[in-house]
Amino acid sequence: MSEKHVSGPALSSDFAPDPGDLVDPARPASAVRREIVRLAWPAVVEMLLHMGIWMADVVMVGRLGASALGAVGVAGQIYWTLVPLCGSVGVALTAMVARRVGAGHPDEAAEVAGQGLTLAVAGGLLLAAGLWAGAPALFGLTGLDAGTAALGVVYLRTVCLNAPLVVGGMALAGVVRAFGDTRTPMLVTVFANVLNVLAGYSLIFGKLGLPALGVRGSALAAVVAQSLGPLLLAGLVASGRVRARVAWRRFGHPERRTAGRILRLALPAGLESMSVEGARMVGVLAISSLGALAVAAHEVTAVTESLSFMPGYGFAVAASILVGQSLGARDPGRARLAMAEACRLALLVMGGMGAVFLVAPRALVSVFSDDPAIIALASTCLRITALAQPLMAVEGVLGGALRGAGDTRSPMLVRGLTSWGCRVVLTFVVVFALGRSLPWVWGVMVLDWAAKLVGMALVYRRGRWEGVRV
Repeated sequence: MSEKHVSGPALSSDFAPDPGDLVDPARPASAVRREIVRLAWPAVVEMLLHMGIWMADVVMVGRLGASALGAVGVAGQIYWTLVPLCGSVGVALTAMVARRVGAGHPDEAAEVAGQGLTLAVAGGLLLAAGLWAGAPALFGLTGLDAGTAALGVVYLRTVCLNAPLVVGGMALAGVVRAFGDTRTPMLVTVFANVLNVLAGYSLIFGKLGLPALGVRGSALAAVVAQSLGPLLLAGLVASGRVRARVAWRRFGHPERRTAGRILRLALPAGLESMSVEGARMVGVLAISSLGALAVAAHEVTAVTESLSFMPGYGFAVAASILVGQSLGARDPGRARLAMAEACRLALLVMGGMGAVFLVAPRALVSVFSDDPAIIALASTCLRITALAQPLMAVEGVLGGALRGAGDTRSPMLVRGLTSWGCRVVLTFVVVFALGRSLPWVWGVMVLDWAAKLVGMALVYRRGRWEGVRV
């Protein structure tokens, strides 16, 4: 893309940038790349922190035995499959707030933020009530033994208590990012995750004078950390110490029209997350029929592959913010440039990781397992998924750009249809109809990412995202 589309000063540098300053054909493309990197790296670090804390939790709970680990694992899967349905309000707020920031209307952005937080907290309350009431029934469907299921119910009923703050925090983080600040949510995540580890170690094993509560202690530690994090973020915003602004007087007083717009954007984003996660879970069930070795190798491959897609997530976040702000400034050329530059950076990073997967898979998977059979099988799968990394890079940025523009419906349709129509169907074909092994399943995943990329590219090229009203 030529540099004639490049616009003026970084869109996220102020509450109310002058739209006239945003259209500057002399602005070099390198400035846009620097802005993308500035926005992307904190999001990448945030994802790395979440994964590191998850691994720490697994290590700590794993010392309590297989039953405790199974209970926490299943409960966590249930909880974090449903939370994004309500947490998708944050996706909607990023698009709507970024649009108003780019247009130079920070007061309107703050009004939308206040109303969106109301919807997020209300959704979290409904989720908490539903999980508390439905926990026994949900674990009754898992097929776990009675002791493990009982531990799972305890864990799920405990962590669901802070769902309103978790969902509200996700929405508030979306607002802060929409103002161009990805660093503050990262720092809050650092605080919350360190607290989670310290509290978990103390409450699980009875350290620092606290009682040893086992599984319940792990859940309580999560509640404390995941509650204080959003409260800290809210305090920073309310104090004016960060760039974002929220009209707190609008909290608890949603206006029907604005609330309707938020929900129209949020619902597709939530359904997309649930659809993709549901397809992944069904695929794991098919893989489990291949035996314990296949399941273990699959998990090792998936964890290793995450080293690549986390940077891709950061570039998708940056594209979402800059596209939303650019459209608010009525500068679609800058939106297209931001998307193109984010794609180039994502390709560079994820393509490089794919090359490493291709030439040195054993060195990577050996970090997560010392079993020769697992290493051999996971290495083959990692070489196969190396082919998917460039596809994932571009698809992720395109999806982020569309959501930033306010088009959450198209990514939902593309990802939902391909996840179930391609990944699930072909996985069942190769496993049950053809009797193939795990590497074939990872080959299906490469095809699935290719299908997602084609779908996202077609939607993007149609250009209707430029005219979406939010």
